[in-house]
Amino acid sequence: MSLLFLFCLLLSSFNYVRSQNYPYDSTCNCTSISSNGNICLQYTCLTIKRVAQCFPGRSIVITENGLMKSLSDLKKGDRVLVMNKDNTLMYEPIEGFIHLKRDGLFDFLLINIKIDDHKNTTTSLFISLNHLIFLANDTELKSAIFASQLHVDDRIKYLHHNQIVAAKIESIYLTKEEGFYAPLTPSGTIIIDNVVVSNYATVSNHQLAHYVMNIYRWWTHLFGSNENNENVHWTLQLIERIVKWYGIEKFSQTSTFDGVFQVSGFL
Repeated sequence: MSLLFLFCLLLSSFNYVRSQNYPYDSTCNCTSISSNGNICLQYTCLTIKRVAQCFPGRSIVITENGLMKSLSDLKKGDRVLVMNKDNTLMYEPIEGFIHLKRDGLFDFLLINIKIDDHKNTTTSLFISLNHLIFLANDTELKSAIFASQLHVDDRIKYLHHNQIVAAKIESIYLTKEEGFYAPLTPSGTIIIDNVVVSNYATVSNHQLAHYVMNIYRWWTHLFGSNENNENVHWTLQLIERIVKWYGIEKFSQTSTFDGVFQVSGFL
């Protein structure tokens, strides 16, 4: 499928997508309680989609000069650490933000992580439910999954002493954090809170999202972009619609976000 064909599809539905609204709420029920009945051990939650919120402002990236910088301080053109499909670490410029909102509280998963063979090394990642993340065994960055599909004991790609290692998920909580940011890099990946993640959300196929996002890149290079836009650009909204219309998601043997996730509790 050519880039020009996808672009024509986007243009044909521009007015429709602009009229759509994507609300997002979550409701949770306790599915497992302690023997004394006082503590909920497991929740099952159902969400209604809104725009993908990606990462809060407190999340950290690594800049080319070796310093840590929060997403709330990150600017277009800053060079940050990413990992390409050959598992090579490199620095790339921030091309912009798909969307961002600096104030307000939003839902995120708090994923507590422990590095294999390093019992005392633990860390945390804040990420929205329908954002894509890579498992440790995904050697070519082809099979990203939604953060909502992660489970305790899953292993993800983690940066430790300048090397990518496997890190085990210890717990997953639903929490609220200030602001949301969706940074965009040329490779479509970025290292956030030392975890290798995709730039993309909503569509479960990272490669498809990266391909279609070239339209967005072309559009913003030609016409510019609003760096403080809290709404996802219409081209990105249409990725999901194209997937549903033409069965691309089924063809690629992946599945769309079903809105169901599990957490260890609430913070």
